[in-house]
Amino acid sequence: MNNIFNIKRFGLVFRKDFLENWKRYTLLFLTLFGIMAIVTISMSWKYCKNSYYNHLHHNIELLTFLSLTFLAGGLLFASTFMMPMNSKLNRLSYLISPSSDFEKSFSRWLIVTIGYILAFFAAMWIADLLRVAVITARYPDLEIKFLDLTKLIYPRDDNRLGEYLMSKIDFKIWVFIYFFFQSLFLLGATFWEKASFVKTFVVLSVIVFVYIMLCRWTILLSYEEGLEGFGRVLNSLNPFTKNENAEKPFIVLVCTVLSVFTLTNWILAFFRFRESEIIKRL
Repeated sequence: MNNIFNIKRFGLVFRKDFLENWKRYTLLFLTLFGIMAIVTISMSWKYCKNSYYNHLHHNIELLTFLSLTFLAGGLLFASTFMMPMNSKLNRLSYLISPSSDFEKSFSRWLIVTIGYILAFFAAMWIADLLRVAVITARYPDLEIKFLDLTKLIYPRDDNRLGEYLMSKIDFKIWVFIYFFFQSLFLLGATFWEKASFVKTFVVLSVIVFVYIMLCRWTILLSYEEGLEGFGRVLNSLNPFTKNENAEKPFIVLVCTVLSVFTLTNWILAFFRFRESEIIKRL
């Protein structure tokens, strides 16, 4: 008997999770949809009222807002990783489930990562339909277009973005940054089952602030000209300032480092999940 992963047993874990938490998932989906609908309708309403309607310019504004919403929502949703064990009744029901720790943890991981992405784009599509319908009814003389996601990434490698939000390199880096921070909030959920998002955010903010201040004080003590002198030293040692073609290896290095830390956080979250389950069984 496979005690680690069984596809039928895994499907039952998924089914049990949705049957027990469908109301909460629906509420989260409606909240996400409501925020996007209200803000995008307000943005389009104000844009059409106060200026000449330019779809390309307005599309960039909408993409910027939705990108930030995706980031914030992903971090918030990652903090619900331990949601099935946030009360005594739910914890008991979850612990007596005849499935392995890996199946339970992996099902939660899929929900807060892949599940969130699917839910976000579904909510965004519905919100955009509502935005176009409302603004078209209010301004029938204007041609209100749907959100153009093809303008999110500039298809070429040069720096002429124009009507696009970001370049391919920027997009790649932001994807890896998103999953890195998402993994941190997911890991934080295994330490704090209640108010996980707030506690993780506070801890990360303190760590980042302390790190920045330590770096700043070290630089000020080490260089007579302070930050300007340190910047000149970095530029002299940086090989990418001398060779434009060396930018791609640097991007690969950054993405590789972020990937390693992201995978490490996900693995640590699994062991924390299993450890907390064992402790609660005892």
